[in-house]
Amino acid sequence: MDRAFTYQPHIQEIPNIRKDLAFLKHEWAISESEIRQILVIIEELFSNIVRYAFDGEQKYPVDIRLGRSEGQIEIEIIDKGMAFNPLEYQTQALSDPASSDAGGMGLTLIRAFSSSVSHKRDSGKNHLKIIKTLKGK
Repeated sequence: MDRAFTYQPHIQEIPNIRKDLAFLKHEWAISESEIRQILVIIEELFSNIVRYAFDGEQKYPVDIRLGRSEGQIEIEIIDKGMAFNPLEYQTQALSDPASSDAGGMGLTLIRAFSSSVSHKRDSGKNHLKIIKTLKGK
């Protein structure tokens, strides 16, 4: 991975995540729309981890790793929370997001903005890997 960041599992870290990912625009020359999609992916997953993964005991940091290769961004998010594979969670179709109930829309957006999503549980940690194919500016 080209870049790695570690955050405490608190929702107040989201502004730090945004600041740390500012390099995407200038160093990696990613378009604004794709940066927004990447931020949605990371923020949705991070906030879900903060809310649900630690069962009230938010003491383990969350690692976010990003890599770039041949028109793709690879995002890996690693947490030591309870086992959860979002690929096993059924999401709603995006035909009318405004009419859907709260919950689950974040995972729907993540899937819509990603080329592939994979999950594995290894050594007591969730490893969620997202591949986003870049379309350019």
